[in-house]
Amino acid sequence: MLNTKNPARAGILFSLALCLWCSGCGGGTDEDLPETVAVRGVVTYQGKPVTDASIMFYPLQGRKPATGRSDTTGKFTLRTFEKDDGAIPGEHQVTVNAYESTPEGVSMKSAIPIKYSSPTTTPLKITVSESNPEIKLELSD
Repeated sequence: MLNTKNPARAGILFSLALCLWCSGCGGGTDEDLPETVAVRGVVTYQGKPVTDASIMFYPLQGRKPATGRSDTTGKFTLRTFEKDDGAIPGEHQVTVNAYESTPEGVSMKSAIPIKYSSPTTTPLKITVSESNPEIKLELSD
């Protein structure tokens, strides 16, 4: 029986019981997650690398999108559930967002055409598969 004369001890026991109960709840297992395929690539605009771009691969099946960020050479890797795990295989709408450096207080300006920033306007459609692990996103006006 719980000793209510020692509230600190009662609080510790309650916290421990709560932790044990929560450890069995929710989350699921890795087996519940859909398969992913490792994806890496490069993004360019007018033949030059797009640096520090946010890249999103939206599966047409409505599943969780994959994300990536380009480095100074335009190269990126995608993640869906954990670092560098890639994207869910299949067709994807791809968005790219990149902004020019501006002085503080000045509105940010897109470094690439705005059509690439939304899944509804982007012309980029990519099939993710094991046979296509290296993606080239060549942006133009």
